Amino acid sequence: MKPVPVPIGVAEISGGFLVSLPRQFWLVVGLRKTFPRLQAAAAPWTYLVPAGRDVAARIEAWIAEVELQVRAEARRRAWTATDAEWNGAGEPEAPRPVAAEPAIIVLPRKRTAKPVLQLLADLTAGAVLVVTVSDDGARGYRLAPSGRRIRTAVAERAIALRLIVPGNDGLFGPEWSQTWRAPTPQEVAAATPKKARKKAARPARARRSTPQPQEARP
Repeated sequence: MKPVPVPIGVAEISGGFLVSLPRQFWLVVGLRKTFPRLQAAAAPWTYLVPAGRDVAARIEAWIAEVELQVRAEARRRAWTATDAEWNGAGEPEAPRPVAAEPAIIVLPRKRTAKPVLQLLADLTAGAVLVVTVSDDGARGYRLAPSGRRIRTAVAERAIALRLIVPGNDGLFGPEWSQTWRAPTPQEVAAATPKKARKKAARPARARRSTPQPQEARP
């Protein structure tokens, strides 16, 4: 298995979904296993998934699984030496880190719901929010490593408000991430307004005592 050079394309058309794949045969095999009624389209490396129940969610789950496999292979290749490197014929290559976009978060406000604040507290304590997809394509959320279930409305509310940081392990950008974590102190400081940062950094000045009026002496 090799890393996918270009992203997978999905377009909804009449009769189903048109999926365009990179020139990787293992992707075709995996897609056909997931959708036995898969049909070849007119263009090369494009396939038609017939319409049906929860087809879009099943395609999303398949793409998420493919992305996890590709990232795992990328990590393995980053720490695997070639035959020439093993025999000492060349210099070892430096590990190739997986690219990740910088996180842009927003601090919670006073009107933030209590369940969302509790989720932020759990993530700050070290937990990780993990996205799960059931067999019928429904998305769910659980905390790792405890496995405690989080209500979908609460998790998606925290994601929509950008209160938590994506793991950047999705195929189509941060919003498709499979894991979410709490922001680091550096990310919280970057999200703090400039006025509040200046006010916190400014030392408190000693108040001058107001002189009391003196009584007139004869």
